[in-house]
Amino acid sequence: MNLEIYTPAILIVLGVVSGLAVIVALIQTCAWFSRAGKEIIDLPTLGKLLLHILGTVSTVIFLVIAGVSVWWLILFKIQYNGIFESNTSTPQSTFKMLLIVSFILKTGDILHIIIRQSTIDIFFIDWEKSKSGTANTVSAWRTCFVANEFNGIQTFRRIHVAFHLLFTLFFLKVINLENIASIDSRFANASLPISPNYTMEYESIFRSGTGFLVLSGTVLIQYFFYVLIYQRLVEDKIINFVDLCSVSNISIFILDQNRHGYYIHGRSAHGIADVNIKDMIMNLERESRLMSIGRGLEANSPEQLFIMKINRTFRSQYDLLFQKYGDYVRQRRARGDKEHFADILLQSYQNLNKFLCAFIGHALPTHQYVIRNRYFLEKVFNFEFPVALGPDLTDTIDNFFFVDDENVFTKILFYGQEKSLIIWNMITFLCVDFVFSNYILATIITFIFDAIAVGLRNSLGRRNLSTKALVPRELLI
Repeated sequence: MNLEIYTPAILIVLGVVSGLAVIVALIQTCAWFSRAGKEIIDLPTLGKLLLHILGTVSTVIFLVIAGVSVWWLILFKIQYNGIFESNTSTPQSTFKMLLIVSFILKTGDILHIIIRQSTIDIFFIDWEKSKSGTANTVSAWRTCFVANEFNGIQTFRRIHVAFHLLFTLFFLKVINLENIASIDSRFANASLPISPNYTMEYESIFRSGTGFLVLSGTVLIQYFFYVLIYQRLVEDKIINFVDLCSVSNISIFILDQNRHGYYIHGRSAHGIADVNIKDMIMNLERESRLMSIGRGLEANSPEQLFIMKINRTFRSQYDLLFQKYGDYVRQRRARGDKEHFADILLQSYQNLNKFLCAFIGHALPTHQYVIRNRYFLEKVFNFEFPVALGPDLTDTIDNFFFVDDENVFTKILFYGQEKSLIIWNMITFLCVDFVFSNYILATIITFIFDAIAVGLRNSLGRRNLSTKALVPRELLI
């Protein structure tokens, strides 16, 4: 059997799906182009297109080679012999090259995700009113507490990588599913006994197919366990964080693009949150009995999560208020005046907090917004279409809040990039194993690479949170 005849067919399939991946990348770039407020195609736009192509093409290459490895494992394992082995040299070289290219491209995509998430603009809006009438007397502990909680969930994922890799290694090495990848067709069943003097030999593509199936199976098991059991019976970190915002009377204003972002409405239904333990318990009791207004942004609405689309004027005003703080920071570094820096930090925070509170509360006539649900196609393409509001509103309002009933805002966290991250973990595992034929080494290197990504994201995210949210880095744990 001449297996080299399958190589052109594989490349043709790869070319077709890569073309579809490029189309997806074009759609993603168009969405970014609109959200960034671009008017002409410039170098940053072309660079963003290239980065999106890296992400989509790396994924389809991985899926194609994973499918091919499983196909070979199922159809050709029982036919393996010396002739088969001699006919696999060219396909193996192609397979290895594609796997390495996929790993390099996907690693670039993960770095792009980390940088994108670590450069967002974020601000914690404090709705608390001073009891003495002086803004300086409002406690900052609630803001710091919510900021630390947000910092803690930046790298949270539904799939626990260490457990996933150990679970995979258990099936491959302890239960001996690795035997399925042997060149001996007698070991298509992993449970067959092996002679003490028998030396097991493996086919690299068979190992990739076996590894992919086990990795996919363990991911699905862990994912469904989290969604169906842990998230329902133990805790849902995302929902708990939104609840914490409401209890703390803190909203979160996020801009991931120049004119696009997310809003988490955390304004307390009781007006104040800085109360004693008895009042806090009674407030929660009144909420449970529906004796207070809802937590939603609109009256009689439970919606707290929104996708934002803002106009150029609002963005300019936001940048102006923040730029004053940036200028003072540079001056502070030159003089080393801590007290002066603290005064400017407080003033800048209060000015920006006042501006955003007024904006959310519809108290700025020049900055009004409209709330609406996203249409079906907007959800499919994750892109908000321009829609006319009528002759009385089209020319006056172009700020929009779209109800985020799918938790799209988690895209600024590792939680919302789970698919890309798990694909990267799987590519790393299979790439290392294909080169070294060692599942244990693949497990160790995959864990190390993932730990590096998490550490980088934590470090950059913490620094960005301190700079953009006006929360001193010393107060972030």
